[in-house]
Amino acid sequence: MRMIYTDHGPSPLDSGKPGAADRDSALGWWGAFSIEKFANASSLSRTHEDAGGWLAYLEQFQPRNFWFQDSAVQVWAYEEAFDNWQDRFGLDAVTAVYHSGHGTMRDNGQFVAPLGAAWDGRTDAESQRMAFGNERVNYVFWSTCLSLRVLDGHSPVRTWASPNLGSRMIFGFETTSIDNPDYGRFFWEKWRAGQTFCEAWLNASWDIYHGQAPSVATTGATQAEAVARLDSERTLYRDHVPDSWYAWRWYNARESLREQLTVFPQEPRTVQLVPRDPGAELTRLAEHIGDFPAAALQEVPVEQQGVLSVSSGDRCLSTAPRAARWVRLGESNHRNTRQLATAEAVERAQEFARRHADGAELVVDGVHDLWQNSGAGDGSQLGEPVSVQTHVTFRQLLDGVPVITPGRGEIRVALDNDGTVVQAHLSTRESTGSTRTPSSVVAPPSGQGRQAARAPRAQDPADGLAAAQRRLAAELAVAGSDEERPVADVQRELEIRDVPGTLRVGYEIKGNEAFPAARKLVEIGRADSEFVTRRWVVAPLAR
Repeated sequence: MRMIYTDHGPSPLDSGKPGAADRDSALGWWGAFSIEKFANASSLSRTHEDAGGWLAYLEQFQPRNFWFQDSAVQVWAYEEAFDNWQDRFGLDAVTAVYHSGHGTMRDNGQFVAPLGAAWDGRTDAESQRMAFGNERVNYVFWSTCLSLRVLDGHSPVRTWASPNLGSRMIFGFETTSIDNPDYGRFFWEKWRAGQTFCEAWLNASWDIYHGQAPSVATTGATQAEAVARLDSERTLYRDHVPDSWYAWRWYNARESLREQLTVFPQEPRTVQLVPRDPGAELTRLAEHIGDFPAAALQEVPVEQQGVLSVSSGDRCLSTAPRAARWVRLGESNHRNTRQLATAEAVERAQEFARRHADGAELVVDGVHDLWQNSGAGDGSQLGEPVSVQTHVTFRQLLDGVPVITPGRGEIRVALDNDGTVVQAHLSTRESTGSTRTPSSVVAPPSGQGRQAARAPRAQDPADGLAAAQRRLAAELAVAGSDEERPVADVQRELEIRDVPGTLRVGYEIKGNEAFPAARKLVEIGRADSEFVTRRWVVAPLAR
């Protein structure tokens, strides 16, 4: 295998319209909004990194039109009168736009995003006041809670058909989402691995937390066109499309099949992992799959971000940072909408997982579904949700203890309703077989003569997580403070609650080590507030 190193990965831009006009940044390819300090909501702390990760890949090809942050994010940029201000700034001034912040959806289907400062006496962007897609924007990313609801009487048609006047795709969440810096960065990693825009958004979000439900909606002149856009679109086009029909997909967890550990079951040890060799990972994938032509592996492009991807026909193999490998084996049979039963899905997925585990010990973890629905843009027709794929997740065990880092130490197998494996995400790691006693559990000399050696003990998970939560509260207080609101006042106002059922104990992976840790999810914000967020709290139990 010969590696061909490049400065950047493939461009997502539509190459059908070359010329100086498309190189002029004033015509607008992308822009972003991110808010951490709000005019009327609790602070966030990861949204600038989130939007920055999305922009960073794109800015290799064209400069951004804008990146408004905090108090610079105001209502004018979201409403028709000024959403293409000076032909350069605002929601409708660019082909693709990314908004990262708080969000909610009211019972009437109205989406609301709180902003950083007042304009015209208002501090919220509201969907019913928007009108986008009649100028430039075709791809709208709402990296917020509850921005693209698809259940409980909600639909993309109900919320977005009126304000959307020509955009091709909308990305968001059916559920509350986690305040996390990686949505935008992971999206482009998944896309560079060969995934469509729809797959990349869903899988990037799933790498962060399996309990949230990412969603994607597309439009088209016909139902078939909208569905085809879900299936295949992976280029940023400038051409608008009719929104006569909407189609949408989302992930939804079906059930957990494993009880989570809440205490570390053995002496704490740090496990050493074999250093990665991405070229060998790609070769091994091809060997396991079989019938993958050797010619496709002779020259492999490698870009600075470390994604390797090769394809042959409708098959695709890739490897990326965090040992994230991905394979596409074929397309789903969409004509079969009979959802696979859990037991059948697990049985069919296990054979594939064992073949690709490279000796890793696995335990079945849970099942989730890829759902699809569609409806006429005028609201006259609305379909029923249908199953497109069933995904079975297996978790890696190290010495019988599970890896708990999201997106790591997993094999996720996607099957269509025929029971055929069509895709898989693999992120297991091989152990060197060596361990070490963490220094945090080594007893110091007593100074009182020989005593029996103390067996190493892990920190109590409750104590470790409580300390980590106090550090998080202090961090949020600093982030939310200003001249008018000192840190102490903000900290007194913070409300942090555990999300039930999210405590887990096991191994966290960092670099080439796996160490004992605990993690849980917390919800931040007043219980009666429209705008809350969630964060992982992680505590090493021994290092």
